[in-house]
Amino acid sequence: MTGTETWLRGGTIVDGTGAAPRIGDVAIRGDRISRVTPPGVVPAHPSDEIDCIGLTVTPGFVDIHTHSDLSFVHHPSAPSKVMQGVTTEVVGNCGFSPFPAHPHRREALIGFLRGIGVPRTNIPWSDFAGYADVVDAYRPVMNVAPLAGHGALRIAATGTDDVTVDGDILRTMERLLRECLDQGAFGLSTGLSYVPSQFAGPDEINALARVVRDHDALYATHARATPDPFDSFDEAIGVGKATGVRVQYSHLALNDPRMWGRADDVVAHFQHAADAGIDVRYDVYPYDASASSLTQYLPAWVQAGGEDGIRRQLADRTGFARARDDLAKGLYGTIPWDWERVVVSLAGPDDEALEGRSIAHGAERYGMTPEELCLRLAMRYGNRAQVVLFYRAEADVAAFLAHPLAIVGSDGTAMPVTAPGRPHPRSFGSHARLLHRYVADEGRLTLADAVHKSTLAPAQRIGITDRGVLTEGARADIAVLDATAVRDTATWTDPCQLASGVRDVWVNGEHTIASGTPTGHRAGHVLRRASRP
Repeated sequence: MTGTETWLRGGTIVDGTGAAPRIGDVAIRGDRISRVTPPGVVPAHPSDEIDCIGLTVTPGFVDIHTHSDLSFVHHPSAPSKVMQGVTTEVVGNCGFSPFPAHPHRREALIGFLRGIGVPRTNIPWSDFAGYADVVDAYRPVMNVAPLAGHGALRIAATGTDDVTVDGDILRTMERLLRECLDQGAFGLSTGLSYVPSQFAGPDEINALARVVRDHDALYATHARATPDPFDSFDEAIGVGKATGVRVQYSHLALNDPRMWGRADDVVAHFQHAADAGIDVRYDVYPYDASASSLTQYLPAWVQAGGEDGIRRQLADRTGFARARDDLAKGLYGTIPWDWERVVVSLAGPDDEALEGRSIAHGAERYGMTPEELCLRLAMRYGNRAQVVLFYRAEADVAAFLAHPLAIVGSDGTAMPVTAPGRPHPRSFGSHARLLHRYVADEGRLTLADAVHKSTLAPAQRIGITDRGVLTEGARADIAVLDATAVRDTATWTDPCQLASGVRDVWVNGEHTIASGTPTGHRAGHVLRRASRP
């Protein structure tokens, strides 16, 4: 490494390994950490040092579960995550990714991606490499580590509405997945409560998981909605048992009020699988509500065919009535609806008054049933319509976070403060909330554990070998923060508020946040998985 060293002096080093905090100095040269020393080992040079006394120095956070796939195409400087100290976004989760793209099915893929809140986006690329080149050209403020989404693979191979795939189509999916992994994608994700991933059976998932295992990559799964959530846990664990792939269970939660309070049983279930030799972990975000596209909760037969298929099915009077009756059976068909707990976060120009309001409120306003309002919004806005669901218990969230198998992932998106609607505050506050609520206020985690779950643990899990730890030779993704003053300021009613308490951030050695303010430097890029030995 050549060039001038910048020294971060006298801070409390929390290095990402889980080791106890210690006072020391960290030096940056180029895009690498050049030295980590006890305080004063290297004499001070006032022109190239930054006083960090009284502050905490950590690796930049690696958010293992995000949907920032196209954030930096639309907003290269989107600050919601980097202002929390996040320097790497793992994208391509829940079966959604912007690649691969079949030339005749790009419109289907574009509509599909709207289900994670992505604005309509031109997709000129066909594979992972093309996607990475385009994102890099925008010079993102953060790093991006992509997974290949199963939904995108299925659309590229067969479209959105084929319930089953034959051998030829499965071989096409396997080939496309190999290409993604060979080009540097970090693994495969499924979104088994979304169409078209919802149509995949064990044979299809296991065949693709074996491709992932052969590349020593990660299988991340947004699990299938089942009447008994332990069935969904077992399906994910079963993929690991059948194929040997390492499994990441996405955004662990108990969404059925009848199951609230059983977090200890859930983590014991995962621990039992891990003790049996199955390589399984889970991620979780520190909020007691979820968010997604409204269309995810429609019956699968309505979703088949993508956004156009939804409109066709619901435009028919008989289809609308059938969909209304099926939707009334409950969340995922089994959990009784409490429409006061379902809040519209994004609608469209004719229904902006609903944003921030419950479906129950909107239904009363328009003089229709809640189910009819949901179908009306789906017809008008397709996958753009987003909702927040308050269907979780805080005590369960805390128990999931505290367990050793837990990794922190926001399930959010890098956003500007001008983002439309009222998005889930997790995009602006997850990691700040972790440090504020669960470390400083409630003491449910030590600072070292919380940082480990946010840095080295996700980096190792995804297969990033040179980030997530403060050690000589690692990439200089670093955050300097006041651990007692970090705050998530985003709220449910005013969510587009930047976190506070993170003073400085470096991304690939570039000073990206200085004294709590973006510098304008954009040094992130798309990361590629290193080839296996």
